[in-house]
Amino acid sequence: MHKPTLCQMVLSSLFFVLFVITALTLLCTSFNHSFAQFFSILNKGFYKPLIWGFYLGGAVLSLVYLLHSLWRKERHIPPKLVALASGALFIYLYLHPPSLSQLEGFLLSLFFFIAFGILGLGRFLLKWQDSPLTQTLLFFAPSINTCLFFIFALGLQSYLLDSSWLAYGDFTLFCLGLVWLLCLLAKYPNHFGLYEYTNLWVLAVGILIFLLSASTLFQVERFNEARLSFYVLGFLSWLAESLFAPKSV
Repeated sequence: MHKPTLCQMVLSSLFFVLFVITALTLLCTSFNHSFAQFFSILNKGFYKPLIWGFYLGGAVLSLVYLLHSLWRKERHIPPKLVALASGALFIYLYLHPPSLSQLEGFLLSLFFFIAFGILGLGRFLLKWQDSPLTQTLLFFAPSINTCLFFIFALGLQSYLLDSSWLAYGDFTLFCLGLVWLLCLLAKYPNHFGLYEYTNLWVLAVGILIFLLSASTLFQVERFNEARLSFYVLGFLSWLAESLFAPKSV
């Protein structure tokens, strides 16, 4: 565990603000008939432009790192490649925002589960062989905070009201990620600092609200824009860690 950077503190604060907006919107929609379409409207009218803003922020963050590394004549190549690739990806997504199908949404969740769950949380729970490839992977492994963003996004679902195999797979990924997190908390509580415990409480409250609002989440597209915004925010957090934060495993 290391001291959070300014960028990480900003992203954690943004995560909390976004959680409050999402939670209040879901509660109003689920328990007040006058706001029955509120979440559906906000899903397209607020989260979609917000995601575009995140894409633009990711491109700027990558550019800032590239300029900073050139100015300081840094010789470490992998972060530069990450900044270059992520910058190109964010620019493309900003110019051509994707419209994800249910299957594409599940595959994206699976990718984040592997990258954030297995690598991010597994680096504490599993014994990795000491090799150059392993050390490179561990260097870019996301922090616990970033993994919490990911698990929160996975929890934003209709909780099996949809009986398709994709819904069951999605729910399974969420349960596995939550179990890994609880195992890590039980085995290595010293890896959790103020931000991690705060976001743990946010996750717990969020899951409770999502359960109460499952019918509302079922009425919108299962892989909705609100969920995608938390995924992109988590990716931005990982990018900031990979480029600017010192690593400690």
